[in-house]
Amino acid sequence: MKKLVCAFFVVGMVSSCGLGNSAGSSAGSAGSAGSAGSSGSANSAGSFGGSSLFGRRNRADKRADAAAAISTPGLISVVKEAKFERARGGAIIRARGVAPRQGYYNAKLFSPTDLKPDENGVLTLEFRAKEPQFQTNVLSEHSREIDVGIFISEQKLNAANSIRVVARQNQISLKR
Repeated sequence: MKKLVCAFFVVGMVSSCGLGNSAGSSAGSAGSAGSAGSSGSANSAGSFGGSSLFGRRNRADKRADAAAAISTPGLISVVKEAKFERARGGAIIRARGVAPRQGYYNAKLFSPTDLKPDENGVLTLEFRAKEPQFQTNVLSEHSREIDVGIFISEQKLNAANSIRVVARQNQISLKR
């Protein structure tokens, strides 16, 4: 009995490391018997052709899908305030927004027009942040505030009459 348990353990360890990828091996029957402990592998556990005994491929695919979903940050809920501050060689645009819940990260002011104003001379900046991948709390507004800033050169500012910071629910316009 101990030898049988050890055999299952060794076959499981070898297959999860990716070393047992031979499809017609004698371990095929051991793999099908050990598939009851599998965590939802979509491929048949009897052959070790590309899938592991413990379903690691499925977890890696889920991680890749989640990474693709968060690679494009969404608009923050509300822009609370925005400031225009002169700096050497240009200006710094600072904005403070409120996220719908805690945990938002990688916030930035993003220009969909590559910092070029539209035909009315308005430079649009979108307040974007990546949503957390896990469930977080919705606590006080102060704990959900996010501050961001962007430097804009004097050359790009000269072409713009005003700057608009856009969020999902509102927007703030700044005059130069």
